[in-house]
Amino acid sequence: MSIWKNNSAEETKPWGSVIHFPSPFGMNGKIIHIEAGKRNSLKYYHNTNQCLYCLSGSVKVEAPREFEFGDEIDPKHGATFWLKPGSLILIQAGDPYRITAFEDSVLVEVLLGGSKREYVMLEDDFGRVR
Repeated sequence: MSIWKNNSAEETKPWGSVIHFPSPFGMNGKIIHIEAGKRNSLKYYHNTNQCLYCLSGSVKVEAPREFEFGDEIDPKHGATFWLKPGSLILIQAGDPYRITAFEDSVLVEVLLGGSKREYVMLEDDFGRVR
């Protein structure tokens, strides 16, 4: 057995901020703060599965390639999930998504597999490319 300790790192984003908390065991996490009226990029991870838990606020998660599950499903635009405090969703590797905040919101994200740099950014409101 062993116990591991590390420090978190905060990163400012044009839509809010992210606190990263890494682990050497293939599992990482984030605390995501999204400002009201803003959204993050449309992206997906190659090898990382994610669990998003809404701690506070209210957000919409758009999944343009998801047509089986969702709070709303549009045959042309995919699924939409609505998260409020206590709600969570699981996102499989390879499935693109985008989060929009209706009010200042905090999400806790747990990532399993891959690395934080293995995502593909498909669209971004702030001109960032990856």
